[in-house]
Amino acid sequence: MTAEVVGCQYIGPEQKEYPYTMCGCKPFPGRVYCEDHIWTVYKKGTSSGNKRKIKEIEKELAEVKRMQEIAEYENE
Repeated sequence: MTAEVVGCQYIGPEQKEYPYTMCGCKPFPGRVYCEDHIWTVYKKGTSSGNKRKIKEIEKELAEVKRMQEIAEYENE
């Protein structure tokens, strides 16, 4: 059984002690981070980032945005 993530779980590097304050924005579907923080976590644009994971996330983002555009078009 997995718990559903209701908010971005990013706490940032500046928080060193408990209790942590998480971002809380709407997470990217299937992830625990929002669209802004997912790139921070996977270090987009750096050689230390996981290139395969970044490509997978970019593909998922494009699909979600496409589905949102379709939904907006259908609601007009």
